Amino acid sequence: MTTSKQTFKLSSLMTSLLLSGVMGSYAANAQEQQNNAVEDDGIEIIQVKGYRGSINAALMSKREAVGTRETIIAEDIGKFPDLNVADSLARVPGISIEEDAGEGRQITIRGLGSRFVKTTINGMESASAGAATDAAGGSNTSRAFDYNVFASELFTQIDIDKTVSAEREDGGISGNVNLQTARPFQYEGFKGSYNVNARYNDISEDVSPRVSFMLSNNWDNKFGVLASVAYSDGTVQSEGSSTVRWTVNNPNYVDGGSPVGQGGTNYLSAAPKTILLENGNYTNDNLDGLYLPRIPRYSIFSKEQKRLGATVAFQYAPTDNLSMNLDILHAELDTTMDEYQYSVLLRDQKNIVPENIYTDPNNTIVAGAFSNAIIRSEARQDSSESNFDQVSFTGDWYINDRLKMSFLVGKGKSDLDVPYLRTFALDAEGSTVAYSYDSNIDPLSLINNPGGEAIGSAQLNTTMPSFAFAAGQAPGNAFTKEQLQNTMLDASNYSAGLVRNRAQTIESENSTIKLDFAYELNDEYTVKFGVGQRSFETEQHDFRNAWKNLDIETNKTSGKSAETQVIDLDADQIAGDLFSTTLNETGIHFGNNASVPSTSTLFGSTWLTPDYNAMMDAFSNAAFFEAKEEYKRAYYIKEEVNTAYLQLNFRKDIFNSELRGNLGLRYVDNKNTSRIVNLDYIYKDGYTAGKGDGANFENGYGWRESISTGDEWLPSLNLAYDITEDLVGRFSYSHAITRPKLSDLRSSISVNTPDEQDPTATIKRGAGPSLEPYKAKQYDIGLEWYFADESLVAGSVFFKNITGISSESSDEVLSQAELDRLGIDIGDMNAEDITWTVTQLTNTDAEDMWGAEFIYQQPFTFLPEPFNNLGIQANYTYIDYTRDIEDPFYGNSLSLVEEETSKNTYNLTVYYEVDNWSARFSYNYRGGYNKQYLDEYKDESTFVRGYDDKAKLNFSARYELTENMSLSFEAVNLTDEKQEMWNDIYTPRPYESLSSGRQFLVGLRGSF
Repeated sequence: MTTSKQTFKLSSLMTSLLLSGVMGSYAANAQEQQNNAVEDDGIEIIQVKGYRGSINAALMSKREAVGTRETIIAEDIGKFPDLNVADSLARVPGISIEEDAGEGRQITIRGLGSRFVKTTINGMESASAGAATDAAGGSNTSRAFDYNVFASELFTQIDIDKTVSAEREDGGISGNVNLQTARPFQYEGFKGSYNVNARYNDISEDVSPRVSFMLSNNWDNKFGVLASVAYSDGTVQSEGSSTVRWTVNNPNYVDGGSPVGQGGTNYLSAAPKTILLENGNYTNDNLDGLYLPRIPRYSIFSKEQKRLGATVAFQYAPTDNLSMNLDILHAELDTTMDEYQYSVLLRDQKNIVPENIYTDPNNTIVAGAFSNAIIRSEARQDSSESNFDQVSFTGDWYINDRLKMSFLVGKGKSDLDVPYLRTFALDAEGSTVAYSYDSNIDPLSLINNPGGEAIGSAQLNTTMPSFAFAAGQAPGNAFTKEQLQNTMLDASNYSAGLVRNRAQTIESENSTIKLDFAYELNDEYTVKFGVGQRSFETEQHDFRNAWKNLDIETNKTSGKSAETQVIDLDADQIAGDLFSTTLNETGIHFGNNASVPSTSTLFGSTWLTPDYNAMMDAFSNAAFFEAKEEYKRAYYIKEEVNTAYLQLNFRKDIFNSELRGNLGLRYVDNKNTSRIVNLDYIYKDGYTAGKGDGANFENGYGWRESISTGDEWLPSLNLAYDITEDLVGRFSYSHAITRPKLSDLRSSISVNTPDEQDPTATIKRGAGPSLEPYKAKQYDIGLEWYFADESLVAGSVFFKNITGISSESSDEVLSQAELDRLGIDIGDMNAEDITWTVTQLTNTDAEDMWGAEFIYQQPFTFLPEPFNNLGIQANYTYIDYTRDIEDPFYGNSLSLVEEETSKNTYNLTVYYEVDNWSARFSYNYRGGYNKQYLDEYKDESTFVRGYDDKAKLNFSARYELTENMSLSFEAVNLTDEKQEMWNDIYTPRPYESLSSGRQFLVGLRGSF
């Protein structure tokens, strides 16, 4: 139902009411007054229910805002049409998402990484940490907010502010996101709703539930109670291939020599750990500089997730001038992931023989056969539990007609517990293997024709390689495909090679107290001021069985790492036939969605894999399976922030048009405390506490503490001017900060100690709490044309000047005393003979970025029936943000697009809506981007990894069965887009290619 409107101009109070938002009982009295005002002004309000109504309300919120704001509004609880909150945000202009297992995990705003986004829940700063696959970043130790912990059904409104004002909390250079849970005063009287769905994933072929419920009662806007719960579980399977980076063969490496870019022979900046042997026509000269995959393999990630969320909200308005809100939020995400890999270990080997290789013009070994290689089949299981709790108490007190006080007191807790990450591997040593990333080359022919010549006639034309594995077989025989598969399934060719056990805990707490005042000087000017105090604490501990045997008397280590000590057992204890099964027998299917080449010998039926339970039974009680705490990884960070601000809001008529704006200054006083384990109390294995005076401590160790303080003055100016009745211009200027990621604030170190297998000597020092925040000066100018009802054409240009944080390296010789202080065990080596590459994070000078956004939104009511029920939402964002980076391998100075920045993103939604049914398609595109500058792999010579372009098409439909019940259908990733990651900025080579398939949801939504 619609009614025409005479004007689109809305007061801020009217807009707040229309948004069904967060106002307390004062809104009841104000609404009656405002309704009278509306009648007097002759303003008629568009009343459109459903999706069209929600985007119209969001449009009005955008127009009324002084700064640049985007809003998502659910028409009712449980009606965000997405798997989680990050997926909901993906359609907002300028927002891109990072995915894990087919779901959004973190977001970026306007091309800046996820660490630059400040997230609040119900107005309170929040932290949320989850776990993910290794390639997706593993456990979250940054400031990025993991949105996938939360079901989208818990929230009814999301506000995204892309510009800064003094009253808003500091910390978000790219923007601030506030998630608002439902409150009872949003609904009249008693209200209930439900959303019951069945979800299907076409790779795992799993059908699982997704449900949400809400009950609310509002007693005349005097007292209200609301409770909601959302639950889902199910299995999402990702499958495909990966390489775990590429490495360059550099037998002509010279210690201390010059890089090839400067006329030398070094492709590496550290001695190589991977070197192919010479073999006939393959000499060091023609093998030098060729790139080969480190661990080419097929991969499966079967991820079972249980997501639970619950909210309880109380609202109380004892008088017309006072309202209070108590919001309680609980969320938990429990994940069990079964991971399977079948691979060849080419990395860190110096005795692998090239038998037949094909290269491309970029020196890539696109296809090759190798002998004396190790086949490794892994079965891994990860378990993680993310728990989030937040309680916030807020209120508004209209002390008199001109003075208002608002307060917020809250406490939150976010815990990530990873009780285990266990990996078991069966190895087939002395194997002959072949891979091919050229769809025209059969890997079987490579194995059957050893002793070939280096041929540069191949093309890297697929990310899904074909494999041929001759498990435990020497070269020289002519195999059929069936014979190779028999060797792969012959368990006697394998033995246990790895028993890995890890665990992790991250515990975080935060608290906030804020007091804000708004004093209306007159109809044109309002002064806002306030103070606040917030604190954030986090503590991390890592546990691993990577320790070596320790002699406490001499404080020296010996032998292999515990996770590989299994190979020292008697052969009959580690024989492959004790622990083997096939992938099909485990109930995991491979190839449902991954396009396995027909030439490959590896399929689900020929995939021999460790029997996870059998290896657990055999080795879980072994001494080498114990995951001990690795003390150098432990840290505790505490931030204490005191803030104060002063802001002037104004509305003035200039040239018969309204100018709205705010001018303010925010002061931030920050104290950082960092604690790391005092390594004086830890033995040289790094896993045993109680050394010396450490025995006097309860846990066998104490902490080293570092403290730093600092302050910032952050000015801001935001203007919005109604150039005409339908045209709004905007301008914003501000200073903003984002603090470094948490793990960068620790004072701990990461060490690679040289040995016979790996002569690399590196030390990565933590920056400590004195590391300054990212700082930005930013400008934003925009123009918005509300050319018709519910319609908008808008454009904006933004500019930011941002300081950075970079890593600096130096070569140092450390004395034995310095090594002892750092807890570094070099065994019998002489400290004076070791040159360490020492790196540490430092603040860098500011660099510029700019971008532009364009928005178009319109219902096609002007078209003839039935096309008049169509509508469109579209937006496009362009980012230009580069950094000057020196390639550590070639010595080149490169201008690279900043990490996590896509130059081009756009979203398009086409919807059709009538009274009893609606449907819409949403298309999201994100251009390729650099995920991370990788300069730490000095013995590999691959610099930068990133993602290819990705587009995603979703569909959603609703049919109204009755006035209070509707049938819904949703389809996610209809085009079955894969996630393609590459490695090496010069020649992007496949890193990981995974498909998570399509997901379909069918459900009933209703209210009562």
